[in-house]
Amino acid sequence: MLHRDIGNFVAALTLVYCISGIAVNHIEDWNPNYQFSQEEINIGALPEGSYPDMQRYVVKSLDIDPASVRGHFMETDSQFRVFLDNTEEVSVDIHTGQGLFKQVKTRALFYEMNALHLNNIKGAWTWIADIFAVLLIFLAITGIFIMNGRQGLTGRGKWFLAAGLVVPVVFSWFVIA
Repeated sequence: MLHRDIGNFVAALTLVYCISGIAVNHIEDWNPNYQFSQEEINIGALPEGSYPDMQRYVVKSLDIDPASVRGHFMETDSQFRVFLDNTEEVSVDIHTGQGLFKQVKTRALFYEMNALHLNNIKGAWTWIADIFAVLLIFLAITGIFIMNGRQGLTGRGKWFLAAGLVVPVVFSWFVIA
């Protein structure tokens, strides 16, 4: 009964860790935390004058929060770049106003799940994660002994337990070492 109740208690958090684990395992294929996009823009020719004036024009034209601006740079004689928070940027031709708005957005749910899974937030979450790990250890140990007879540890259960142990041992010996 305790095994069932604890299992129900940790079920949602187990799903969070599992989904996040799959996402993080495939980080070479896609970024599970951020989504990158590029939008073509045309804001018209930038005003002649100082670089701060050009920056203000770009920010106002694209309805960007001025507090997110980190700087600007004249890349070439005609290419002006405005740097924003989170590695976002706007690159625009000062004569035509055509350019690119590169944006970074967090992936809904994945960002939060990965922050929990990787314990990026530290503090109290470390204790919650440790308690969760202890509860999973409890579930693993009690789960071994729940079934009796042919279905339990003295029967076919020993083969499943052994198979589960073989996988990390083989990977440790032949892949990691």
